[in-house]
Amino acid sequence: MNRKISGKKVVVFGGKGFVGSHLVNLLCKNACQVDIITRSENKKLDFFLGSEPGQVSVKKIEDFSENNLDNLVKDADIVYNLIGILYETKRNNFNDVHVNIPREIASAAKKNGVRNFIHLSALNIEKSNRSLYSNSKLLGEKVVKEKFPNCVILRPSVVFGKRDSFTNFFLRMSTFSPFLPLIGTPEIKKKGLIPILNFNKKVRFQPIYVGDLVSFMINTCLLKKKIFDLSGPTIQSFDDIFDIILSVKKRKRLYLPIPFFLARILALFMEAIPNPPLTRDQVRLLEYDNISAKGFENLKQFVRNPSSLKTIAETYL
Repeated sequence: MNRKISGKKVVVFGGKGFVGSHLVNLLCKNACQVDIITRSENKKLDFFLGSEPGQVSVKKIEDFSENNLDNLVKDADIVYNLIGILYETKRNNFNDVHVNIPREIASAAKKNGVRNFIHLSALNIEKSNRSLYSNSKLLGEKVVKEKFPNCVILRPSVVFGKRDSFTNFFLRMSTFSPFLPLIGTPEIKKKGLIPILNFNKKVRFQPIYVGDLVSFMINTCLLKKKIFDLSGPTIQSFDDIFDIILSVKKRKRLYLPIPFFLARILALFMEAIPNPPLTRDQVRLLEYDNISAKGFENLKQFVRNPSSLKTIAETYL
């Protein structure tokens, strides 16, 4: 237990999401009073909490007005903003979710005397400047720092664990598809009029375990004016990740190379369906490796023995 946060009132915006649910669970174990602020219509918790009666409350928010936010963060010691989207819909766009909402939450936290504000961003967003997602995340960081200068900003790599939308997506795909997609392979370059295929070029990730991420989020929540890149212990490509998933389920599948130009075409059609598995903006993100040696060093400073996907996969897949 972290005695420094024991008994504190913590407000978690986006607390019903994947990362949020794990964070709330750990906050409960640290004897915090937790308010979950959600945009979801369903206020019922669909994850287990080992909490005392009344330790956790769930509040729905529709309007991020100054008055509403003042009421939600009043008397809070710590505020987390975990609200984010991976693709735009008619209801949600990147600018509103990643810029306007964080700005208003940070402003309310500062106005109401909240001591610590933690904002969840993403790794290497400064590199993929053609991505609307990345640009909105970067701008979100900027406005949060303007409104709450002492904030802590966390930039994790791909996060895996129970209820994630990354490894579980490919797990579900492997139940019905004989193929799994190696997006970005091969790399296609032209030498004159002749295309050159490089099958050694692969999209690389440095996945971070959600349990390690939320431990880091709690162990650093009382710091001020910090920005942390965060990544796990192992650099892996799509095929490395598929190998682990299939090994856990004792399945065999063929890996289908899909170069970026073809991935963009497929994503264009996928965008027409609800909850698209791939968008053109996500393809732009994949053009840059999601890795950071500094990110792993940061993680090790505050989390003992960070876990790799290989060591954790059997516990939740």
